[in-house]
Amino acid sequence: MSKFRFFAIWLLRYVVATTVVILFANALWATYPGQNGRIAFSAKFTGTWQLYTMEPDGTDLFQVTALPPTENPFWFPDYSPGGKQLVFCHDMTGAVELYVVNVDGTGLKQITNDGTDNLFPRWSPDGTRILFSTGFISDRFGYHHLATIRPDGSDRQQLTDVLFDDYQAEFTTDGKYIVFASTRRNLISALWMMNANSSSAKQLVPAALEAGGPDVSPDGAHMVFYDKQNTEQPGTLWVALTDGTQRVQLTSRNQLLAGSPVFSPDGKKIVFNGSTPDGFGGDIMVMNADGSEIKTVLSCADGCALPDWGPKPKDDSARSNIRTNPRGSEKMSTSLQFPDRSLFGPNDQH
Repeated sequence: MSKFRFFAIWLLRYVVATTVVILFANALWATYPGQNGRIAFSAKFTGTWQLYTMEPDGTDLFQVTALPPTENPFWFPDYSPGGKQLVFCHDMTGAVELYVVNVDGTGLKQITNDGTDNLFPRWSPDGTRILFSTGFISDRFGYHHLATIRPDGSDRQQLTDVLFDDYQAEFTTDGKYIVFASTRRNLISALWMMNANSSSAKQLVPAALEAGGPDVSPDGAHMVFYDKQNTEQPGTLWVALTDGTQRVQLTSRNQLLAGSPVFSPDGKKIVFNGSTPDGFGGDIMVMNADGSEIKTVLSCADGCALPDWGPKPKDDSARSNIRTNPRGSEKMSTSLQFPDRSLFGPNDQH
């Protein structure tokens, strides 16, 4: 596995055998308007991390991928605006590269192939580009620039070139701006906004929050994020106007550990990773957008990571091949076919 730098956004703790492992990861999710569809996430239900989806109430669990084994939970899945595809990152080649797959598990395609750390992929509102962070001095600091690429892997364009770490970026829902986290100004972490062409960057929230992982609401008016990014302190969730004002804290550290917040496509709910204050369990939780009625929708003994809530496809044929696969079954996603097996070597096919 390549030595890529994960971002200490919150303490997602999960139990592996008898060992408590502390994972430092989170990301920025793109939430575009629509009817609420399925929730995507990575999980270790079968002894290795794979990509899964489920209904918002935790039912109809479905394994999307059957990729080579990895101990890397940081896939950062993101639904396309139409809800028919997922982009994610994986280290199967020895480097962290970006991949696109249909939600039924078919059509897997690698879209980066440069051997650097390519993280936090997020679709543009029109679905024509994918925004992501790419390493440029990872051997020293783990710093990243922001870049975009087409979903077919063509026309890669670098957006930022500052000597700081830019990460967790997403477009606003109108496509005019990009909200992202960064260590600019030698800060531990702060939220920034810039024009889509990377000009006129400005800091959105006070440095003391050490903020990261913003997700813009489907109507573009609000963003949800967490504090204590890049620290060893557990994070809490916040909501604010997209310009960073009128901040309201949604969770408390005495209540739970929380990270990876993402709005539902209808803007009424937020899905996130959460666990009890003692740090055991990386579960998937849902709450109202005002922080009320928190409930666990999926408990994961070995951890579930980085949920993203997708829109329901207008043409639901994208799910026509999906079957219910109960968690813990010996074989999952038996109805799937992976036509792009040529992506792997002969010893990597499972």
